[in-house]
Amino acid sequence: MEKNFYFKHDASAFSDAKLMNLVRQEGMTGYGIYWVILEFLRMQHEYSAPYVMLSHLSKIANTSSKRLKRIISDYDLFVLTDDCFYSPGLFERMLEHDHSVSSASDRGRRAAEARWLKINGKDDAHAMPLVRESNHIITSLKSESEANSCSSPEELLRTVAEMKHETIWQEQMAMKSGMGLKFAAHFDALLLAFSTYISLIGEENSIPTVNDAKRRFFFWMQSADCKQLMVRLQKQEEAAPDPYRFETLVDGRRTYCGMPIEEGAPPRPAINAVWDDDGHCWRH
Repeated sequence: MEKNFYFKHDASAFSDAKLMNLVRQEGMTGYGIYWVILEFLRMQHEYSAPYVMLSHLSKIANTSSKRLKRIISDYDLFVLTDDCFYSPGLFERMLEHDHSVSSASDRGRRAAEARWLKINGKDDAHAMPLVRESNHIITSLKSESEANSCSSPEELLRTVAEMKHETIWQEQMAMKSGMGLKFAAHFDALLLAFSTYISLIGEENSIPTVNDAKRRFFFWMQSADCKQLMVRLQKQEEAAPDPYRFETLVDGRRTYCGMPIEEGAPPRPAINAVWDDDGHCWRH
């Protein structure tokens, strides 16, 4: 079977709570439409589709655009960005599949080279140089390909930084994270940890676009490492000392030792700190 027409389908998919809810609301017709959408996304570049293709997709699924949009948006089965939608389950499976195909291809090439050497290596003095040349050409082509699509650490940081402007997507991630409003306060720390993770595993070239970065961030957010980080961030916030603990609030006015503190002054840093009126700063 052509690899372009393949994706995994869990036999237990029907027992998924979200799909069961879909069937309750839309019937088995809705369930069939869901799989038509997945098959369609499987054939798309980066396994996602822009909203402008919804009318075309509704014809393929033989349903109304209104019903199709409802299935995509109302059952938490797809992630919607500013310009496209995708299935997180399909995307995750295809990442694994593409990685396996790539690994198998590399193993097959190495095995073929080994067999060729075994057959020709003892009799042909030029065998090893030819293999080295072949490897050099393959490596050069691979490097050229990666150069065209790869992101350097600096480009990765720039791509990730653009995610800060995706406000609707951030709200979706805040709901998924379980952190609620606190998600925004820790978003920069999460982005930095995400960038570090991608760099450590050497997969900068897997997220050349902001949409790729958003998808990878979504899956990274489900990982145990990210969940532990979010717990640590919330604990740090809860354990952070009150910056105004060395001051006293009197009738809404900040004071220390019975003296008013200049408006706009930073928090008193220590119990023995004294405000310098001339320097407009705290001194010990």
